[in-house]
Amino acid sequence: MGDDLKRIFGPVPSRRLGLSLGIDVIPYKTCSFDCIYCECGQTTRKTCTREEFFPLSAILGELDTRLAGIRDKPDVLTLSGAGEPTLYSRMGELIIEAKRMSGLPVAVITNSSLLSDPVVREELGAADIILPSLDAAIEETFERINRPHEECDLHGIVTGLECFLERYRGTVLFEVMLIGGINTNDHNLTTLGNTLERFRFDRLQLNTAVRPGTDRSVEPLGETELNRIRCFFGDNSEMIAPASARASHEEEVIEDKILSLIERRPCTLEDIHRSLGIPLQGLVKFIDVLSREGRIVTQDHGGTRFFTAAQRE
Repeated sequence: MGDDLKRIFGPVPSRRLGLSLGIDVIPYKTCSFDCIYCECGQTTRKTCTREEFFPLSAILGELDTRLAGIRDKPDVLTLSGAGEPTLYSRMGELIIEAKRMSGLPVAVITNSSLLSDPVVREELGAADIILPSLDAAIEETFERINRPHEECDLHGIVTGLECFLERYRGTVLFEVMLIGGINTNDHNLTTLGNTLERFRFDRLQLNTAVRPGTDRSVEPLGETELNRIRCFFGDNSEMIAPASARASHEEEVIEDKILSLIERRPCTLEDIHRSLGIPLQGLVKFIDVLSREGRIVTQDHGGTRFFTAAQRE
């Protein structure tokens, strides 16, 4: 990966999508939510305002260059990252052009927050695969888990999802994040189940917080509880948490490379980026995860932040 490739990452193996080449069109942690379980860290810019954060022509240029340099063709292009992809104001054009350039299907991972907007629904309809989420159908629970922007309205989100999924003909993999003691009691599950019955989707995928999130008190559910909830939602649901509990092989390789580098000498984020060729946007996510797991140490020296490997016991 060259230094000019900063919005494209991967390809990375995905259980749900196969080999996925990521397109990250949102500045780090610009999001409509500030979810307590987000492993990428706290939202630094909470917004519902759509913008062309990065020029569409530049993103497509990076994508074209990256596709030309890939030996093994990915299965899918995925709009994702450390923010909410539907906030990108030229998302519809990006999806259409990316499909034309690559001949590949396009997937979009979304928290569903902007689906109350008919323009967003129309643009999203160009994608081949949608991975929307809804963690709660009770306002108090929704507010507690997702900590949404003040303009995000649960009723509007649910209505928007219903309108979109009623007309959408692509593949829909619907995700629910299960947080013990918050959305896993009978009242929350029943209310959410009744709401989900209003939606058309291909598969309901149940997840739990397997890595540290913004709220350190959030713990992953145990296997017995996960199985109970899967049975509650029925045969069209599946647990994806066990497969998510460990980093993918490629992620582990990248983490090992980072640790190997900073074991030899302290490095800044830019040092790691230039030494290993990892795009800055993706690198921030790896650094955040390694820091939360206690595997790296942050040191400030002369106003500059350095990263070193934590001492092994």
